[in-house]
Amino acid sequence: MARLRPKPNATPDDLAFGVHPSALALQEGLARCLLYAEGSANPRVATLVDKAHAQGLSVEAVAPDRLAELTGGGVHQGVLVRLGPLPTVQIPLAVSAASLALVLDGITDPQNLGAVLRVSVAVAAACVVVPLRRGATLTPGVHRASAGLSFLAPVTAPQNLARAVTQLKEAGYWVVAAAPGTAAEDATTFAWPERTALILGGEERGVGRLLLDRSDFRVALPMDSRVESLNVGVASGALAYLWRARWPART
Repeated sequence: MARLRPKPNATPDDLAFGVHPSALALQEGLARCLLYAEGSANPRVATLVDKAHAQGLSVEAVAPDRLAELTGGGVHQGVLVRLGPLPTVQIPLAVSAASLALVLDGITDPQNLGAVLRVSVAVAAACVVVPLRRGATLTPGVHRASAGLSFLAPVTAPQNLARAVTQLKEAGYWVVAAAPGTAAEDATTFAWPERTALILGGEERGVGRLLLDRSDFRVALPMDSRVESLNVGVASGALAYLWRARWPART
């Protein structure tokens, strides 16, 4: 197999490393090949090697230093996979039941994006709008932060975020922006719409003015005055579960 040689101090974007991300990439049929640390005694790595062989993938044992090089010193747990193209979903065009869409406006931190994607899978969100520009994309760090749930999250990646919000409104969603201020309603008592498109803003500036102007409602989480704000990953979980509490999943 041809060796992967990244740029110095860079991790190739088509990698996922660690046991959980590698396992889910294999489970979802997204892995192209697998590399593992030679001499590894980790039984979970051995299981992944067997699964990769069973799928007919190229499997190679490499020096642990090679894995460290490829992952930029990340916690690889002795295994990584190279990925094929990642699937995306379409923005729902017609929705008749309870549905949550998450719209990410300028979230740049891979840890935060990974956390939001974990939340999206946990609450069975219909889609997560991750713009191709002005924000983090599905990188190895995001796969790691989401424990591989990025491979299960219903991601859509439009060129134009404002147009995506318009499409959601046309599909019957009410747009709710997570934005503090005097115009914001208390998220814990807010009457969450059955079809909610929740906009979450970036770490520095929050939801941008363009999307605020297109939102139907604004909500904020009440918190102690000593706390200025919550991490967007934490806030996304709290808000998504407030919506889910009002609209329980059908069994």
